[in-house]
Amino acid sequence: MKLAALTPELVRQAIAIYQDLAYGQGRKQRAVELPAGHGAEALLAMFHKEQVEAVPGHPCVRYTLRLGNRNYPFMKLLLQEHLLPGEFYFAVDSHDQMEIKPDYPDYEQWMAVRRFNRGLKRQIEQSFACAGIDTAAKLREMLVAACDDGPAAGRGLVLIVDDEEDLADAAEALLRRRGFRTWKVHDGLAAVAAARELAPDLILLDYELPELDGLQVIETLRADPATAGIPMLLSSAARVSVGDIKKADGFLAKPFPEKLLHEMVDRVLRGKEARS
Repeated sequence: MKLAALTPELVRQAIAIYQDLAYGQGRKQRAVELPAGHGAEALLAMFHKEQVEAVPGHPCVRYTLRLGNRNYPFMKLLLQEHLLPGEFYFAVDSHDQMEIKPDYPDYEQWMAVRRFNRGLKRQIEQSFACAGIDTAAKLREMLVAACDDGPAAGRGLVLIVDDEEDLADAAEALLRRRGFRTWKVHDGLAAVAAARELAPDLILLDYELPELDGLQVIETLRADPATAGIPMLLSSAARVSVGDIKKADGFLAKPFPEKLLHEMVDRVLRGKEARS
């Protein structure tokens, strides 16, 4: 969706769907007033604008509106640009990536909140799609339709690990167009098993994953001599410390454009060749 197509009716519908599912009928919801103006610029003023430019010259924009949910006040409605410059879609940011270790007193309660948020995010985004609101599924459709079979798959195997299946499919279409073979999994344990079985040339690894997060996947694979040398390109919309970023072979701050994805994949693979 182009930002020029944003209308008050669309924003009102997205907020209503989000809040009905996040709070339920009869529960107090955060009051949200739409601006008096009807243009896209006035509507976007409701949101907090975040321009992600982890690498100069590769900006991506997302707009956030904190609406919370009945168990957690920090969850956000997103209007996000990702992979395709100028194309935006609605999504949910659970905003719950704080590092809580298993030995913390409230670890199990925190894990329960994260599971709830993950399920709610999926439910809201599916409801958006059913209502005809552009989501990551629309982005996937656009990229898959635009990508033919591409060149012969001779550049190696990329293991794509992302619990957002539409985004994994979108990345797969782009990498296949560049001549890579691909395999997709959607949680950390499956990533470890696939890496050991397939020995991929590169792992494109999301940080926020069920079962094991991206850093735990890296730690597990690095500890195994059979998988220690596999290059790993970590991606995340959360803030990741410099120390944790250095555990991977490269880092992509979400959202990111297609061009940056290809540049980082090439850079990480060149690093692997240099070490060989």
